[in-house]
Amino acid sequence: MFMRKRKLFLIFFPLILGITIYLLYRSRNLFYFKILHTTFLKDPILQIRTFAKIYRRFFSTWVVYSLPDGLWLFSFGAALLIDRIFYFYNFVVFTSIFIFMILIEFLQLFLGGHGTFIGTFDKADLVCFTLGYISIVLISNCIHKSNKPDKKLFTFENKKKEFLYNIKIIIIFAILGVLPSLF
Repeated sequence: MFMRKRKLFLIFFPLILGITIYLLYRSRNLFYFKILHTTFLKDPILQIRTFAKIYRRFFSTWVVYSLPDGLWLFSFGAALLIDRIFYFYNFVVFTSIFIFMILIEFLQLFLGGHGTFIGTFDKADLVCFTLGYISIVLISNCIHKSNKPDKKLFTFENKKKEFLYNIKIIIIFAILGVLPSLF
């Protein structure tokens, strides 16, 4: 039970923190605001945003524009790596996703720009992605070493379940990662 709570915390806390940064300090034209505009939360969020604007000067631009990306990747890694039977397989999947994100960032250097679909290259994004990746890999590796799964769990059925779980997680986090920048 403790393991499940720890996993949920490591998934949802960084994700919520990143979304909060978006809601408080990013453009009101982003997807999250379009969702909130149709709910009862619109007015309270706008009031909190007005109050939070006072503190914006205390945050560097990397906190507002790059940290949410690193938090998203950290959360993604927590969902893929913590409390898993086939840790090495999931590590390879997550590392592939990290490399893909780094490649997308470099693609922005050549094809992107402000206002384009692909986005704008930023070294701070690379740093935040890398810190998010390294920190969740270290945390998940320590957890995995201290809670190695029983050899009886290494079955084809469990491998199939983890594969399907990975597909669901990848789809959910792809949606969470892409939607804010699409609209």
